[in-house]
Amino acid sequence: MKIPKAEVPAPLTSFQCDAFKSKVKTELKFTYQDATKRSSSLPDLHQVKNAYFGFFKDERHPVSHEHRYTYDQLKDISPFDPKNPKETYHIRHTEAVRKRCDAPLRTRWMVRSSQAYGWMPPIDDPKYGFGRGNLYHRDAMDQSHINAGEGIKTSKPIGA
Repeated sequence: MKIPKAEVPAPLTSFQCDAFKSKVKTELKFTYQDATKRSSSLPDLHQVKNAYFGFFKDERHPVSHEHRYTYDQLKDISPFDPKNPKETYHIRHTEAVRKRCDAPLRTRWMVRSSQAYGWMPPIDDPKYGFGRGNLYHRDAMDQSHINAGEGIKTSKPIGA
């Protein structure tokens, strides 16, 4: 549907401008009332946390803990980071930590492909690659010959 063009000349005098403004003002008033009535049943999207990165945020790990009072800031016992050139309370959010890749990205599910490494615990390595474990000996070696001299132990005597 094509909306027809209005063939109305532009207002030339201040009286015509004021008349045009009053007509538009009345029209906008009714339009806003209608829009408010129609959108009252819709959810308010400005109150909902609908940021894109909010979908990935992990609530189990808070971003930081803020002090409420100045006294708490003075008596703070947070650890000192000697690798950081600037002394700050928010150690994890400094440029030095980002350059060292020291702060992990904690999300509900994987966002980056680099999070795939170390995401799940290893399946078969009980020592995590440090030292030798007895996993092969426990599972693959035959242990039936070790207890050969003991015989069959039963609760009843054999002749009874």
